[in-house]
Amino acid sequence: MVHVLVTLKDNPNEPEALAEYKRRATQIRDEYGAELVLRMNAQERLVGELSEESVRLLKFPSADHVRGWLNDPRYLEIIPLRERGYERVTVTILEDIR
Repeated sequence: MVHVLVTLKDNPNEPEALAEYKRRATQIRDEYGAELVLRMNAQERLVGELSEESVRLLKFPSADHVRGWLNDPRYLEIIPLRERGYERVTVTILEDIR
């Protein structure tokens, strides 16, 4: 299992693109074994800068599953929707350092 941190900042000017991207991306992502662990929105910034408004923590069976999702031809097709629907997106595979 690997965890993936996704940070997002919606583009308020593109609600239709955002809705369509979410619908299609979630379906493709889930086919790669993704499990939503946490879904949170930023409430108050106390130290430093973070322009993203939402944070998702996902769990996948492996890093290869994450890469498969992001390189799936159906996902690549909807990247223009993602770029319109969000002002900023990051996807990061996390390493357990226990």
